[in-house]
Amino acid sequence: MSKERKVTVSCATKFHSDYMAFQLNKYNLLERIYTAHPRNRYLNRVELPLKKVSFLPPIFVSTFILNKLGVFFKRIAKCLDYSLPIYFDWIVARKIKKTDILIVWAWTALRTIQKTKKQNGTVILEECGSCNKFQNEILAEEYKNLNLKAKTFTPQKIVSRELEEASLADYILCPSNYVANSFIMNGFPKEKCVIIPYGVNLDLFKPSYKKNISFNIITVGTIGVRKGHIYLFKALELLNRGYRINCTLIGKVEDDFKPIFENYKHLFTHIEQVPHHDIANCYNQASVFVFPSLDEGMAYVQLEAMACGLPVICTPNSGGDSVIDDGVDGFIVPIRDYESLAKKIEFLYRNQELLTQMGNNAHRKALEFTWDAYGKKLTNFIKSLPPK
Repeated sequence: MSKERKVTVSCATKFHSDYMAFQLNKYNLLERIYTAHPRNRYLNRVELPLKKVSFLPPIFVSTFILNKLGVFFKRIAKCLDYSLPIYFDWIVARKIKKTDILIVWAWTALRTIQKTKKQNGTVILEECGSCNKFQNEILAEEYKNLNLKAKTFTPQKIVSRELEEASLADYILCPSNYVANSFIMNGFPKEKCVIIPYGVNLDLFKPSYKKNISFNIITVGTIGVRKGHIYLFKALELLNRGYRINCTLIGKVEDDFKPIFENYKHLFTHIEQVPHHDIANCYNQASVFVFPSLDEGMAYVQLEAMACGLPVICTPNSGGDSVIDDGVDGFIVPIRDYESLAKKIEFLYRNQELLTQMGNNAHRKALEFTWDAYGKKLTNFIKSLPPK
């Protein structure tokens, strides 16, 4: 009987690496995980044997602090956002031992990948978001459409680094069809892209009884250009000519989007921040979740809303294309199409029984996307890999 192949994980901060490591450890596949996330905050969602976790210096805390100190310091933080991942990669590449399978997060892994490949290990590159080259193109187009000042997107050196990492890796782990397609469109073979959607914490996100609430749209996350909020605003503008529809936005507003935000703020209620453990209460006071993003890997908030029994109206670029059945537990509308978005909202507003039915369908669908289900799919994929 062949020996079980072991997995090493490298993730600069947290993302879902703790859930991933927990699942791998449950199936006796985890060798070690490397992280620079603060030690006292890394294991607050799962339990892992400390002997399998390498806590590196928490270098990314510096950008968190700088972002709170004003505009000048935010510029420094932005530079560090692109240099610290490379430094993290350098540290891990020096420390990592020979491993059968390496799972690494994009931007933070070039040296680590090169070392593992030299040692004949299999490399899986985790891509939480779309290919940066593709992302830059769609955002440049959007800034032009909105007549906003040109913004410096992901630097070319990082774009090139990501493409080199993806080329060297044996597989690209994608959370949605959208992410996979962004790499396929840039010349990567379809068979190299492995699609495993993320999970949701069903202990935290679940439906609760709703007391005759009025029709209320909710959206959660950073409010800005990339998230496509301008198209939600335009949809609300159309709807408010004939209906009284409430809308709640939860999240911070990006600086370059504030002028547009101010022009439309009479259409919605804005809450800048809600503790994560209280977000479920907000979902449970809403009727439908809307997410008009132009670019997303796979937003957790969509699954969280579905787990609370909300139908979701999203774009294919939100990553919802991999979890939502159009017309069953939500609707998928084209990006930038605020008229289609308004029509779907109006349809649910006018069909309350169907709204309830789709919400129930959304809850049942979310039960399929737990972190346990994610772990089983990832484990089955890893065990299917041919030995080297």
